[in-house]
Amino acid sequence: MSDAPIPAPEARDQGLGRKYEGWAFTFCKAAFLALLFQSYTLLATAGLATLFYVLAARQGVREWRCFARPPWVTLFWAAVFVGQCYQLFFAHPR
Repeated sequence: MSDAPIPAPEARDQGLGRKYEGWAFTFCKAAFLALLFQSYTLLATAGLATLFYVLAARQGVREWRCFARPPWVTLFWAAVFVGQCYQLFFAHPR
């Protein structure tokens, strides 16, 4: 074991802690959606992301917090949505 002292909670870096909490919250939301939609999670989340990005753009929002910038993020999620529709409903009929 290390003899290095562990800093008190109030002395730790709050910025890094907030970043970790932000990541945890993102995964918490994703896990909750997976719990709700189960095998349709990617279809539902991609479709909703596309819908809300289009609605945000129509309201004049031009700065998005996603890995890609407009319009690429909307096109990406729309393509994922279409691909999931095909895979779930047409490629393997039940």
